[in-house]
Amino acid sequence: MQINYRQYPHPVLSYFADDVIDSDFQASLKSTKTQNTYIFETYCVTSCDGINQLIAEKKARFALHFECSTTRFRKVFASFESNFTFQLPADSIEGKVQICSFILAAENIDNYSLPEFHPDYEGHSFIIKKGDVLAIDAERTFFAEKEIDPLKRIPSIFSVQPNRNENALPFDMDSSGHKIVIKLSEDNFEHYKTISLNQNLQPLLSSLIIMPALVSILEIIKNAEDQDFDPEECRWYQVIKVRLKELGIDVENKNTFSDSTLAIAQKLIGDPLTVSLLALVNFEDED
Repeated sequence: MQINYRQYPHPVLSYFADDVIDSDFQASLKSTKTQNTYIFETYCVTSCDGINQLIAEKKARFALHFECSTTRFRKVFASFESNFTFQLPADSIEGKVQICSFILAAENIDNYSLPEFHPDYEGHSFIIKKGDVLAIDAERTFFAEKEIDPLKRIPSIFSVQPNRNENALPFDMDSSGHKIVIKLSEDNFEHYKTISLNQNLQPLLSSLIIMPALVSILEIIKNAEDQDFDPEECRWYQVIKVRLKELGIDVENKNTFSDSTLAIAQKLIGDPLTVSLLALVNFEDED
C-alpha cells in the first residue's frame, strides 16, 4: 500500500507534514510465529490530546493495514486499545508484507477540528467519514517465511529453461522473479536434459550452470546499492541472504564480503568442481 499525502483532503497527523503541530503518532509491532499462526503484538501511542480524546470517546481507533503482494492478502486490524494483539494464519502471507499504521475515524465526524491543528486551519472544521485517516505512521515491511520451504536449499532457487528466441544466447539468466531462471539455447537445453539423467554427472551441471549464475547473483547482491534493481522482494534473495548470514556475511555491509564471490559461491553449494572432475575421471575409467 503506497502512502500518498495527496489522498487526504483534511489535516492528518503524519511524519511528512505539519498539519498537526507539536504532536506525533507511533506504532510498534512485535511478531512471533507458531507452526500455523503469526501472532502480532502492537503498541500505539500519540501525543495529540485531541485525537486521544476521540479515541477515548470511541470516535477514532488504532489500525494496522497488512498487504501481501504474493498471496494478495489484505486486511485491517483495529482496536480502541493502545496495546492489542491479533493473529493470522501463517499460510495467508508469504514473502514481503507491507504494514501501514493508522488512526482511523470510527464514525462520521461532522465538525472535525483539533486544538493541535496548524494555525493555517484556525477557524476551519472538516467533515470526516467513518474510516478516514486521522494519523499515520511510517510504512514498514515484514518478511513472512514459510517454516518448511523447499527454496531453503540453494540449488532449488534456480530453474533451468529453454530459450526459444531466434537469437538466443547459449547461456542467459533472469533474476527478476522469485526463482533465478537460467535460460539455455534449445540445443544446450537438450544437452542439459540428457546429462541430467546421469546421476553421477549432476555435479558437472552445478559447475557449468549453477556456479557461474550464483557468482553473478552474488555480484548483484554485493553491489546492490550501485544498481537500480532491488532484489528485496525476490524469494531467491531471502534464501541466499539467510545462507550468507550463516557464513557471517551481512548483505548490507560490504566489508563482510572479505572473500571473492567465487569463493563465497563454493561455500554456499559446496565444491562441485572437484566432484565434477572426479566424476569425469571415473567416467573415463569406465569407458
